[in-house]
Amino acid sequence: MGQLMSVGNQRHQGVTLIELLVCVALVAVLASLAMPSVVTYIKQDRVDSNIHQLNSVYQYARSEAVKREQSVRLVKQNSQWLVNTLVDGEEKTLRTFTIGHESIQVELVDREIRSTGEINQVSNILVSDNDNSTLDYRLCILRSGQSWIGEAAENCV
Repeated sequence: MGQLMSVGNQRHQGVTLIELLVCVALVAVLASLAMPSVVTYIKQDRVDSNIHQLNSVYQYARSEAVKREQSVRLVKQNSQWLVNTLVDGEEKTLRTFTIGHESIQVELVDREIRSTGEINQVSNILVSDNDNSTLDYRLCILRSGQSWIGEAAENCV
């Protein structure tokens, strides 16, 4: 590989254009083989981060209800889930869950968390990107307030 070139009394080793093109072609082929798995990884990461953020917001709302000893409402507003409570007689938003990417759909619902940490109704919230190459999830919440994340194919109860 490489040709010896002489310039005056010095000898230099260089790379030919053909060798350079072969290397570039190999890199291009390897990149094209890796690209689909990278795209799938990015899509899956979007779903994962949304379900974990959603669960985090729910856990925050539940802890605030218990800590404040008053009900906290989870309010669906467009593509957001607002954690609302009464502060000095006015409704205040404590935290917001916003869907992280336009490809993600979340079946948000209005719920109320009592001061005991219990919720007014069982919840089964699907987080999906409608892509068969990724795994979708559900946030399952029992009336007792306990929650867990499960695969979408499995029902909560």
